[in-house]
Amino acid sequence: IERRKERPPVTYTTFQARDLGADTAEIFKTACREAVERFDPQAIIVGASCTAELIQDDPGGLAKTLDLNVPVIPLELPSYQKKENWGAAETFFQLVRGLAGGRTPEPKPEGAPKSCNILGPTALGFRHRDDVTEITRLLGALGVAVNVVAPMGATPHDLTRLPNADFNVVLYPEIAGTAAQWLKRTYRQPVVETVPMGVNATREFVREVAALTDTDPEPVIAEADERFSWYSRSIDSNYLTGKRVFIFGDATHAIAAARVAEHELGFKVCGLGTYSREFARDVRAAAQQYGVEALITDDHLEVEDAIVAAQPELVLGTQMERHIAKRLRIGCAVISAPVHVQDFPARY
Repeated sequence: IERRKERPPVTYTTFQARDLGADTAEIFKTACREAVERFDPQAIIVGASCTAELIQDDPGGLAKTLDLNVPVIPLELPSYQKKENWGAAETFFQLVRGLAGGRTPEPKPEGAPKSCNILGPTALGFRHRDDVTEITRLLGALGVAVNVVAPMGATPHDLTRLPNADFNVVLYPEIAGTAAQWLKRTYRQPVVETVPMGVNATREFVREVAALTDTDPEPVIAEADERFSWYSRSIDSNYLTGKRVFIFGDATHAIAAARVAEHELGFKVCGLGTYSREFARDVRAAAQQYGVEALITDDHLEVEDAIVAAQPELVLGTQMERHIAKRLRIGCAVISAPVHVQDFPARY
């Protein structure tokens, strides 16, 4: 899906039903040792399957007793609970805490530029590679160096360097919010929580970063405004004023798209929703600004009913909303994961 030249290596261990009556711990220990010998990893993540939970094995604890000479990060992801983004956010948080915890930030040379971590981008996130390119350029214009981008493209060793940054930029709270708050508590790293999607949010982002780095934001804002101003001078913009738009996706992209649609493009938001239940409060607060009731659901049929009822002229959503809009003969643009492979850029 990512258009990589090679797939990650995979190994598996088989056992039969009668083995469950024997010492399952030994089966796991053998498999774990063999995996370390074969792959020589920088770290190991250990999660319990539903079977391990039922027979009350503790794979994480067992792995820690093996003296494998690599960090072991146990995951507590209950197999019998369903939370939309919790798996990714919790895994990243456990990795950060397990690998960066207890590290002392390296002293900075005198005159070194301020640096930050960009947290939240993932390999299968919607156009996250493009976002990282844009944000890196924007931070560079403010004289800020990027210390680590994670989790996308980061190695376990990179995560040990997270404490060296002066602050953290959280692009996608669904993935990195928990980890960023832990870094703030542990290493007193400020968190830039403004997601720079759209003209106004980009201005706020630049000013927030500039305040942390004691730099002048106005030259960067002026340059960004010059790039955006062509739209307001466009005759086409007049034809879009007042058009009704229905928005659904992950919380970060849905809230940002609604703000851009209503305040920068002149659309009328007639529906706003998300499948990210953990961020339901944020989406409901945003929906109130546009006089609509937020839709919090992971049932695509509920979303379809809401779109039919709202009668929009445009839908901004996930790949599922694209299918719905096509059936209803309404224009649709994908703004959020989950998405089809064609929505992932082959290049920046």
